[in-house]
Amino acid sequence: MEGPRLPPSATFHESDDDKSDDPPSAWHRPTSSLSALPSQDPPPHHWRNHSLNLSPILAAPPRSLPPPHSIPELETYVVQVPRDQVYWTPPPEHAKFIIGAITLILHLVFNPTLPVFAVKRLTVKPSNIKITLRAENPTSNMRVSYMMEKTGMISLTYKNKSLGRGKFPKMSQAASGSDNVNVKLNGSTKNAVMPPRGSKQPVSLVLMMELKADYEAGPVKKNKEVVVTCDVKVKGLLDAKKVEIVSENCESEFKN
Repeated sequence: MEGPRLPPSATFHESDDDKSDDPPSAWHRPTSSLSALPSQDPPPHHWRNHSLNLSPILAAPPRSLPPPHSIPELETYVVQVPRDQVYWTPPPEHAKFIIGAITLILHLVFNPTLPVFAVKRLTVKPSNIKITLRAENPTSNMRVSYMMEKTGMISLTYKNKSLGRGKFPKMSQAASGSDNVNVKLNGSTKNAVMPPRGSKQPVSLVLMMELKADYEAGPVKKNKEVVVTCDVKVKGLLDAKKVEIVSENCESEFKN
């Protein structure tokens, strides 16, 4: 195969007639006769800030832009607004129900029990009669204080005839406590029609007491009126200072 053809090289010879008086132009000078030009650095790249300039800047790094003006931070305030206080008032029916429930509970928990009395001794003297009683407070969670009613008295009778009258001494008892009480009655057996001396027949006497009992347990207080009736049978009422008690039975009840 043949390669590409090259144009034939021709050697031009210049005749003397063709030479002109004008000096040859520079472009006719052969490059070999020119002195070597000093080497110069290529001109710096000049990049214009043009929208079509897509080449990166290689000569110098880009200058950093100044930071934008800082936006001031917004301050946050916490404002506490008080709530609207709505006071709920229960209807009167609820209040009555609650009061009733509390009253019922207090009545069941703090419920006084009737006191218990018993006649232990009876002594007859010319001008008075002394009686020793045993008093018990069966209420387990309330203490009690006794005192005479303003219009009340202690009386001892035989066949509806008064043998003596007196007052109950003021006393206090703890819960489930018991104590002896001495009662003095002013009177005599002379005015009563009694069995003959030496008779062994028992004599029936009735002892009546009206007392005011104040029960208390902390802030809870209850006031009661107590009526005590004792049926007592004795022997030797007129023959001896110390009377023999054959039987006795005392019953108590609240008046209110």
